[in-house]
Amino acid sequence: MTTEARIALLEAKDEIRELTARYCHGVVDGDADAITDLFCRDGSFRMGKTTTSGREALRAFYVDGVGRKTHKPFIQNHVIEIHDAEHASGRCSVEIRIFQEGKAVTAAGHYFDTYRKEDGRWRFSDRHFHPYHFAPWKEGWSS
Repeated sequence: MTTEARIALLEAKDEIRELTARYCHGVVDGDADAITDLFCRDGSFRMGKTTTSGREALRAFYVDGVGRKTHKPFIQNHVIEIHDAEHASGRCSVEIRIFQEGKAVTAAGHYFDTYRKEDGRWRFSDRHFHPYHFAPWKEGWSS
């Protein structure tokens, strides 16, 4: 691999890591527009049997989901595979602190992501959330 190719690979991985960090910051800030802009125009978010696709639907989904600023996600264990200059995939773990109906809730899981370069930027093509648990904080997650 040439030096230029190695640098391009490292730059792509760094931009994608920042993409997931920007996603978390958008959730914390309750900024549905910022989150939606991280997705490709035909991008999708999946959780369980629900899929939300396209920027308009994603914006509505995130306005409803993050507008109350109740979720605080933390990403770790990020592994990224670059497939070519415009396609990549990855998996990262997430812990989420949630304040819901006056109670603290802890959640954890991971994202399976596919990324695509669109308009010169890496964006989510598909973000698929796999939850491990959602549990009231006072009860703990292992009960």
